[in-house]
Amino acid sequence: MRRTLVVPILLAVLLVAISLAGIRSAATAENLKPIRLVARAGHVKKGTEKQQCFHREFPRDETLDVGHVQIFVHGGSHHVHLYRPAIADAVYPPHDCPFAVDFSQWELVAATQNENLDWKLHPGVGIEFLAHQPLLIQTHFVNTSSGSASLSVKGNARAKMLLHPMAPSSVTAHGGGLFGQDRTVLVPPGLSSMSSSCAMTGNAADNHAMTVMALTGHYHFRGIRFEVWRTLADGTPAELVYLNEGYNDPKFQQYSLDDTVAPIDGGKLVLQPGEGLQWTCTWQNNGDQTYKFGPNTQMNEHCNLFGFYYPTDAPQEVVDCIHMSRSPDVNIRCGADGVPCPPNPPPAP
Repeated sequence: MRRTLVVPILLAVLLVAISLAGIRSAATAENLKPIRLVARAGHVKKGTEKQQCFHREFPRDETLDVGHVQIFVHGGSHHVHLYRPAIADAVYPPHDCPFAVDFSQWELVAATQNENLDWKLHPGVGIEFLAHQPLLIQTHFVNTSSGSASLSVKGNARAKMLLHPMAPSSVTAHGGGLFGQDRTVLVPPGLSSMSSSCAMTGNAADNHAMTVMALTGHYHFRGIRFEVWRTLADGTPAELVYLNEGYNDPKFQQYSLDDTVAPIDGGKLVLQPGEGLQWTCTWQNNGDQTYKFGPNTQMNEHCNLFGFYYPTDAPQEVVDCIHMSRSPDVNIRCGADGVPCPPNPPPAP
């Protein structure tokens, strides 16, 4: 009698186990579905530009890493950025935010100036998002027909992001953001250029290396050339690793793990301890006005560098390098070192 009961009981246990495994597999598949974030800027009147900040939230109930980011832009954008908090209780800017996001409050996660961004991080590298973490999307749409770029907005301007989660077991390192900003920008009439540099890896004694996954330059419509050089521990430039000529759609350069290809061609780019990056903007100003640092494409200029790297010391990390003054030269490396970033100054008139 006992023997005749064993088989049905074992079958019942096996069916329950299979059912639970199916539920777990379904839950995992559900967690790995792309996360969709949308920012709708609406109509941008001809001759104007619209810069807006959208409050969002990571919509999952658990911490996840994202290994693939897609951004689709309709309408011709000057930039679309995704941020997460840099500090606890970061304060959201107002919806209409015609100024740069305050990097003392928010840290960069993804950035594009292109119509379509399809960025796959290196194998095993993920961008961490916490359950229901506050997020910020900033869009900047321009409908002024300025410069050589054809950014005329047709219809309602909008951006859509797809964040593709990774299986937790596949994550071997976390990715962080690099942000370089020169607040001393001054663009007089004619041809001019300005260089900024930062030891992105910190002091050589920290023994911290970085593998760079992507870089993209950023300036306004007077920009005609954006260069990035790897710098040695003593600050001298080594090789050119990024070049964008002209303004139209400054490229999002992705770097592979192929060390037989030069970084300028998309090969492997590693910054050794003490090394950094130098970025140079060249402008052609055909008017008689001198332009200062600020977010408005018609009234101001920029020379910003965005990048993404790994490994990080903390799951969520960003390295910011901000040039504050030329006399004397003041360069603040903040974020990863625990040094707070200074708030953004008001736009120059």
